[in-house]
Amino acid sequence: MEFFAYTGIFIYPLTVCSVLAVYFSLERFLALRECVTLSDAFVSNVLANTIDKNTVRKESLMYRLIRFFDNNPSQDDERLVQAFVQLELNRLQKGLFILDIIAGIAPFIGLLGTVIGLTDVFGAFLSDSGFSDQETFVRGIALALNTTILGLMIAIPSSAMYSFLSRRIDVIESMLELCIEGLFNRRRSNHEYQKNQKA
Repeated sequence: MEFFAYTGIFIYPLTVCSVLAVYFSLERFLALRECVTLSDAFVSNVLANTIDKNTVRKESLMYRLIRFFDNNPSQDDERLVQAFVQLELNRLQKGLFILDIIAGIAPFIGLLGTVIGLTDVFGAFLSDSGFSDQETFVRGIALALNTTILGLMIAIPSSAMYSFLSRRIDVIESMLELCIEGLFNRRRSNHEYQKNQKA
């Protein structure tokens, strides 16, 4: 408790940053699981043309992808496909920028506390008699160090989590594009088969 007592008013913005970082890290981690985005098994089934809709969760990206192709029989509407992909990417990235902001501002909040703490230290220093107030000196040094430590403790995991989740989204995007290409190929094959049957 003494550690937090010497962080002054900076404990409030740093606490807000830490709470937001934990919330968005957990929320995005759960939102980017395979069972609610794209699984390796689903991609394999798409490429093998063996999709079983009954095994796909309705709240997943896999289900929305299948429904998109079922509801849009147009074979070559690339703009519509690009809009669908962009919409899904926006959903995946929702709230992720908060982690990036926290990773950037938390060290600066700590640095501001450091500057103010050192200002208090030098404000208690008298050129003729040294430190006139030992309590102010201790409080200033503690503020300078503690806010820096807290800022880095928040920024480092936030930055790591942001990088991890961004990489996960990149992988999902690649899998999504592969699935779309596979579904297009399946649609072309079915179209060719129907033409041959009519002929």
